[in-house]
Formats: sequence, structure tokens, C-alpha cells
Amino acid sequence: METVIDKIVYDTVKSLGDFFKQLPSLDVKIKENIFYRGQSNTKYKLTPSVFRNSNLKNENKIYSDIMTECSQEFEDVKLHNEILSKMQHYGVQTRLLDVTVNALVALYFACEGNKNEDGAVFVIKSKDSEIKQYDSDVISILSSLPRFKVDEKKEIKKLAEKAKCKIDKIVPPKVSSIDREIAEFNSDPLIKRLLHEIKKEKPAFEDIINPCDLLNNYFFTPRKNNARIIRQSGAFMIFGLGNEEFEVEEYAERDSDKSYKIIIGRDYKETIIKQLSVCGISKATLHPELYKVAEYIKEKYNN
Repeated sequence: METVIDKIVYDTVKSLGDFFKQLPSLDVKIKENIFYRGQSNTKYKLTPSVFRNSNLKNENKIYSDIMTECSQEFEDVKLHNEILSKMQHYGVQTRLLDVTVNALVALYFACEGNKNEDGAVFVIKSKDSEIKQYDSDVISILSSLPRFKVDEKKEIKKLAEKAKCKIDKIVPPKVSSIDREIAEFNSDPLIKRLLHEIKKEKPAFEDIINPCDLLNNYFFTPRKNNARIIRQSGAFMIFGLGNEEFEVEEYAERDSDKSYKIIIGRDYKETIIKQLSVCGISKATLHPELYKVAEYIKEKYNN
């Protein structure tokens, strides 16, 4: 099977060598911000788990239940994004999507599982403006959204879209006019409730939310406070109230500014996993928890 990208023909990846040929060139990687995500089925979309299977309608309940039932686990966790990160770590549905800055880590996850399906590594190119610090105001805003019911989030989205539409029509862009629209948006009782939620973790947060921030998705690297995040060179994409799926170009050139995906052949997953093991990428290194290391050792000597 071949994937046609402009005038270049890329074979489905059969080995580690094939994979390196399809990655962005070194010059591009140095100049650009690139994240990777590996998925064991190429048909899977880049969609956070909370947007799948109608989970969104229960997002606030999922959040509250975890905080109630496992309160001791979160005693020292103050930021909403860190709560979401921990929930994600244990497989709870969130609006986070795991990504990594290590292409080989992504390749491992593309090969792990779904042995009868082609896998995919998504090469995600981002702008500086789309990358935030874990404790930035924008990340605080978006990570507070799970505290709201689905109907409330729909209303917040509607308010944000209305405000953004008004701001976009201000030509030429006048700071005073834009500030007035943002102030009107922040005067709504529902937005005031969102501000209140943010201030629980950031008492000094200024009483201003830019409606455009609520409609975008952003990348952030969490605090490296657990071994899995460190081993996997982990980062997250947090989704706002805009698109529920991150779309990539099906046939983008590898050194263009477009995000794209690399297809991993189903028949070669096991071979590639063995090749990655030689490079220090394995279930044991990426999942340092005892039960995962035990699984790896059992599999190693049962083959």
C-alpha cells in the first residue's frame, strides 16, 4: 500500500528506517514546534475521550465523582489542569489529548494493540501562540470547563462565538471597541461563574476572559511530577469549546507547515516494537508502574 503525498510516494512504514524517512527533516524540527501522537488504528480520530460515546454530557459528573471518591489522591493538587492530567493518567475521560515530543514514543503507541489494523503516527505542527505554560491563564480557563454542565458549556460557547463575531467586525481593529465587547461578554452571569471557578485556583486572576480563548485548542507540557510523563516526554492538547476533533492533512508534504499522519503497516507492528526495544523504547520504559513492568517481563520471556 502506498500513500501519495504531492509528487512523493511514501510506502506504508515497515521498519524503523522507513519511519525516519517520513519524519520532518532536522532543519524543520529545529525551527518548528512539533508534537506527535501514536494511535494503533489509523481510523481513529484525534478526539479527546470526553467527546466520544456521548461522554460530554456527563463531563461535570465524571469530574465531581472522581474528586469525591478519590479525594485523598487530589489533596495536594491545586490546579484544574493537574487534576485533569491525573484523571487522564488513570484512563478517566477528559478533554485532554495525550501527545509527545518524542517521535519514537508515538511510534510505539501506534504499534501497541490492534494487531489487525494499520496504525498511525500523527505529526502535529503548531504555532508559538498555540503553546502555553501549564499554569498560564488560558490553560486555567479551559481546564475549568469540566465543572460546568453540558447545557452551560453550550451557552458559554454561544456567548463566546457571538462576542468573537462582534470583535471580528471591528475594522480597523480599535482597542477600545474590542475591550468594550470583551467587557460585555464578561458581564454575563455564566461567565462570572466561570471566573469564580478559575479564581478558586488563581485568586489573583484578572476578571477578564477573552472569548476567543474559549474557542481554541492549546498545547501545554504538564509539570513533570510523575515518572510516566517524564518517560513518555508527555504533553497535552487541551480542547476548548470549538472543534472537538483536530484535523490533519491526509496528504501533506512532510516539510510543509501542515500536520499529517504516517501509516504504520499492521503486519510490521511486532517487528517495529522489537526494533524500538533496542532503542530503549518499550512497555517497561514508557510505563514504569510495577504491574506494567511485570507484564513486559512476562511477555519478554514467553516469546
